[in-house]
Amino acid sequence: MAEKTNNARPASPVRLLCDDLRQGVELRWQLARLEVESDLRSAKQLIIGLSLAAVTALAALPVLVVCLAQLLNGFLGLGSAAWLAILGFALMLIGPAVGYAAWRRFRRRFVGLQQTLEELQEDFVWLREWTGEGGRGKAER
Repeated sequence: MAEKTNNARPASPVRLLCDDLRQGVELRWQLARLEVESDLRSAKQLIIGLSLAAVTALAALPVLVVCLAQLLNGFLGLGSAAWLAILGFALMLIGPAVGYAAWRRFRRRFVGLQQTLEELQEDFVWLREWTGEGGRGKAER
């Protein structure tokens, strides 16, 4: 039998670079998509958590505040109206503190395409080195 000869030419460095860049862009796009999906899930969980906290607070706190004010009526010489004012002020301080804690938790988990941007920056550094422009400044060009 006659042997088959491979007439295909080896790929040029430019073609290899283009293939690598295409593959790199595809991988970066997948990474970006996954990061955005993760961030959206995190934001959705934040919204659900804050909504549940708000609904619970709105439904339960007025009842509890009135009940507590009635129990404290006459304690320290203050009437129930004074106790309602004190408790209402305390709740006005606690509410934003809980919201702030939820916001900080969200910010710790939210990365905002951080990995994608780092990978792209590494790709650009590699590309500059590969093309020989890595160490030259503008004055040398």
